[in-house]
Amino acid sequence: MRRIVPGATEEAVERLLAFARLLAEFAHPLGLVGERRAKRLLSEHLLDAVFLVPHLTGGPVADLGSGAGLPGMVLAIMRPELEVWLVEPRRRAVSFLEYARATLDLPGVRVVRARAEDTEVPRNYFAAVTARAVADLAKLWRLSEPLLRTNGILLAPKGPRGEAEIRELLRRRPDLGIEKHPYRTTGPKTLLLIKVFKGSPS
Repeated sequence: MRRIVPGATEEAVERLLAFARLLAEFAHPLGLVGERRAKRLLSEHLLDAVFLVPHLTGGPVADLGSGAGLPGMVLAIMRPELEVWLVEPRRRAVSFLEYARATLDLPGVRVVRARAEDTEVPRNYFAAVTARAVADLAKLWRLSEPLLRTNGILLAPKGPRGEAEIRELLRRRPDLGIEKHPYRTTGPKTLLLIKVFKGSPS
């Protein structure tokens, strides 16, 4: 596993494997992870989250629509010194995330039952925001931008439809800078790093 996750400490690897077991035992039966995703937890979904880690310059970090904790819980495991907010509106998912946080002993994780638009999620606070399968890129930026501090970044993993979403976002917001970082798990994907200075025109 350490060869698959470069730079991971032995403790982080043990926690990743423990998290994978929690996902298999609870998240799938609770309907938080679909059957197809459950079969690819290690080969794809946990590794998807790991690819975000080198792009985190610091905290705090918000994972919007965290669901079963992907990618937010993995980021907290790999970077336990960071403050990671798991923002999730569904009670069932929140219960799982709180259980996983306690089981994995991750004091830097904060589980918040809310949507990104709710007042429980602070504005101009986060160094990074991320989300998986929550919304198209333009909507995800609209949700994320108010939460980000100056020079904060949105980290958005995308599959084959990512290029079309990038074009639509830039049509609406030509002031944004977007970096593309290709990677591969079970198929080709791209991690998008999106950033704007707060002083830029909207």
